[in-house]
Amino acid sequence: MAAILCADIVGYSRLMGLDEEGTLSALESVRRDLVDPKVLAHRGRIARVMGDGLLVEFASVVDAVLCAVAIQTEMPRFDAATQPDRQLRFRMAINVGDVIAKGDSIYGDDIAVAAQMETLAEPGGVNVSRAVRDQVRDRLPIAFEDLGVHNLKDLARAVRVFRVQLEKAGGLQGGAIEARSIAPPEKPAVIVLPFQNLSDDAEAEFFLNSLAEDLITELSRARWFSVIARNTSFSYKGKGSSAKQIARELGARYVVEGSLRKVGDRVRIGCQLVEAANGQHLWAERFDGTLEDSFDLQDRLTESVIGSVAPVLRIAEIERARRKPEASQDLYDLTLRALAATFAETPDDNEEALRLLTRARKINPNYPSANALAAWCLQARHLMEWPTAQGNDREAATQLARAAIAEGADTPLALVVAATVRAVLMNDRDSAVAAIDRAMTINCHSAVVLGFGALIRCLCGAYDKAIEYAERAMRLSPLEPLIYVAGFALAFALLMTGRAEEAVVPARKAIERNPNFAFSYCMLALACARLNRCEEAEQAVHQLLRVAPRFHVGTLRRIPSARFALQQADLALLCAAGLPK
Repeated sequence: MAAILCADIVGYSRLMGLDEEGTLSALESVRRDLVDPKVLAHRGRIARVMGDGLLVEFASVVDAVLCAVAIQTEMPRFDAATQPDRQLRFRMAINVGDVIAKGDSIYGDDIAVAAQMETLAEPGGVNVSRAVRDQVRDRLPIAFEDLGVHNLKDLARAVRVFRVQLEKAGGLQGGAIEARSIAPPEKPAVIVLPFQNLSDDAEAEFFLNSLAEDLITELSRARWFSVIARNTSFSYKGKGSSAKQIARELGARYVVEGSLRKVGDRVRIGCQLVEAANGQHLWAERFDGTLEDSFDLQDRLTESVIGSVAPVLRIAEIERARRKPEASQDLYDLTLRALAATFAETPDDNEEALRLLTRARKINPNYPSANALAAWCLQARHLMEWPTAQGNDREAATQLARAAIAEGADTPLALVVAATVRAVLMNDRDSAVAAIDRAMTINCHSAVVLGFGALIRCLCGAYDKAIEYAERAMRLSPLEPLIYVAGFALAFALLMTGRAEEAVVPARKAIERNPNFAFSYCMLALACARLNRCEEAEQAVHQLLRVAPRFHVGTLRRIPSARFALQQADLALLCAAGLPK
């Protein structure tokens, strides 16, 4: 998937006929002094040069539009001294879609669309497809004029074309790069298509429409990706368009689709998540039930789909970001790449996460997710006393966490991670509880929100609520990579309520999901020690010291809430199992 910019010189043959040498010299100058620097500055790559034409590839749609605006805005000033009939003027067009790489060049139907839209552009103008318009109109101070639907040559489908109103883009003139830094990060678009009713049953049709609407609403709460509006996705209902074609036209990277079969009173609903560019199935599930209690079935389906789709989408996006050249990675890509490293809980991963997050925060110092993840990294470095730890890590972590909460009022992950840091390092229960309540209001079906919410409730002493959150998170999304947080919190809460036998299983599950998270071993060791299973307790401590050699009783004492929760007798049990003082 790429943003494609096509450009060529207006009246190039006429200009060559008037003055071949002068035209070639002027074109070379424009390329050297204007076009190439702008493409480089906007993280683009010139994939093909065809005489007077260019094909440029961008990883970011915002970058492509800003680059086109910057070039077209400066072109009149660039050759102002040239006679009007000899001046060079570009026509440009931008499309977004999947491309095929072959050598240094790229090919594909969406490039042909961009090339034909470019022929419709006025001299000095920029045309874009609807997918491009939809992805940038809320990110950049640019207006668009709808040029209507055009049947382009050799294409089976019509394309709606928009003109960038350069005369209203004054805020970008001379500062296109700066404008990009204040724009929200680009997120992948997801479309939920109307589910197919294979039963011709009116009741089932109503149920499926309601289900798709609920999925759109709940997916929108995740904030990691944008979701195509219901009115847009439902406009394709009954038109026979393929999921890949719809995704291409709307600029969506992922598609959620499904179908329903009915036999008697029973229904079977299939649902799948597909990566649009290659048709790869990332996740699929089947659900059985009846329509007698359609609301209950709808709620169960929605919760299950959201709990499964959200982490699969995030994993797919992390892999996509890793495959991109680092020089072309934007704020969103850098933060995504840092996410996995942040919670890998090793010194090397921690250092890599902070490197990526430092780059992300240079692009936007107020991006809440980057600040929250950086706070978690600094907290881990401080508590675990890793070799790269610095004396100001604790203070820096709390400051970043405060900023993430202040800036991340609508970003659940930033809220819960930052709140946990505040609770762990500062025992700041009020702001932690307020943040988790806000995150739950935004997205109560997120296993990540529930898992960190359970941990925060533990740190605040609300153990019953912590158990409720943790059990729901583990039931909702067993595929979630960060589910180890919920397992640790559940073991912690069960221990604190005198249920050591029950705490063993979630502690082991937490270790299984993240063997590098040292505190899960503490819960397992303490649970076994309380049950007089001394050999198992010693084994847990031995494993703990293998993954965290610097861990000691003092590590627990550095956490204010742990000082209140863990009694001296608990610390003595851990010492007896081999934990250094």
